[in-house]
Amino acid sequence: MAKKIFIAATGRNVGKTSISLGLINSLLKKGHKVGYIKPISQRYSIIGENKIPEDVQVMSKNFVLQGDLKDMGPFVVGKEQTSKYITGKLKSPGNRILKAFKNIEKKSDIVIIEGTGHGGVGSVFNLSNARVAKLLNAPVLIISEGGVGSTIDRIALNYSLFASCRCRVLGVIINKIKMEKYEKISNLLKEGLRLQNDLDIFGFIPHKSILSVPTLSVIKEELNAKILNEDEFDKTSSWNKQIEDVVVATKEPHVLMESVTNSQSKTLIITSSDRTDVLLAALVLYHSKIPNLAGLLLSGETPPESIMKVLRETGLPVLIAEQGIYTLASLIHNLIVKITSEDETKIEILTDLFTKHVEVERLYNAIFAPHEIKANWRKKIKLFLSKIFKLLSHVTIPFVKLKEMFIRKILKKGNK
Repeated sequence: MAKKIFIAATGRNVGKTSISLGLINSLLKKGHKVGYIKPISQRYSIIGENKIPEDVQVMSKNFVLQGDLKDMGPFVVGKEQTSKYITGKLKSPGNRILKAFKNIEKKSDIVIIEGTGHGGVGSVFNLSNARVAKLLNAPVLIISEGGVGSTIDRIALNYSLFASCRCRVLGVIINKIKMEKYEKISNLLKEGLRLQNDLDIFGFIPHKSILSVPTLSVIKEELNAKILNEDEFDKTSSWNKQIEDVVVATKEPHVLMESVTNSQSKTLIITSSDRTDVLLAALVLYHSKIPNLAGLLLSGETPPESIMKVLRETGLPVLIAEQGIYTLASLIHNLIVKITSEDETKIEILTDLFTKHVEVERLYNAIFAPHEIKANWRKKIKLFLSKIFKLLSHVTIPFVKLKEMFIRKILKKGNK
């Protein structure tokens, strides 16, 4: 039977996928056959006739994994499924998840099970992360963001939920710690978590700002923007550009040109589609081969044909969206960046961070070490009494009845 580990978290966007990437990468390098499953998912794409979760696409594209894609994402939460389940029109996905897991387990040495959100997510289907971990009989690794008080509080809350479902929690990994507070936070958490159920800490991972930077592709998808000159540039290299800075062009063109030229960051210019002067200034920057100009995002209607002709002939990615320029800037600023299957640079950074800052061998030992399942007190009492009464099995029938009454009384008292 394959080993397994449930990657849980104290909230959304804490780093479950990042840790899963690092763990899978390290296990494959050791020669293990690795399986992966995301039991419950929310974000997905249609591939063929199947809904394939985004995280499954990330893993399957970057690693050679055991199992079929459909088994890796057995239950995708679609429109109105929560209301259908509550009203009895949808069966529990529990059996579907268990069947998919067993299919992957047969082919694997170890299966990485990635949860969704915090420990309670999925409760609407009576399948919280804690219940899923119990269903698959998997030990749990909790991921939390680097803080102090709030981090300990969230870990304690999620630990309690997993413990209530009788899940074995191996320990925690603290992710996204600000570099300037790295030593202070790690030292405080070591002591703070020791006082909280003596939780084991397998690593402290620093925050890297580049991991929070969106690509042009992500911005396009999130804003539902259209491409005005798709055929004129290298799609792969252009869409994977990291947007490190956004300039809202409301001032004079020469101010914009100076600002972009002096910047050291990959820059996206946002402007109104009727600002012909700004559009021409952006094109001048492009033809001057300013290396940090990454793209142009227009707000409003399609520009006049005279401008469109010039835009179609340039290799600068040009997008257009309906929202106002300040709304677009705000949306990009507040964008929660998820790792995609195309983010090769980010994936390389994440796996490197995992290797450097997680005590990998100690984590392996915790996952692969044999675990003796301890009998609970009721089982111990029954076992003890059965041994005693086996020795007294030759006594008369009335005593046997007394024996049965005694056992029932003990168990009834224990239930109280």
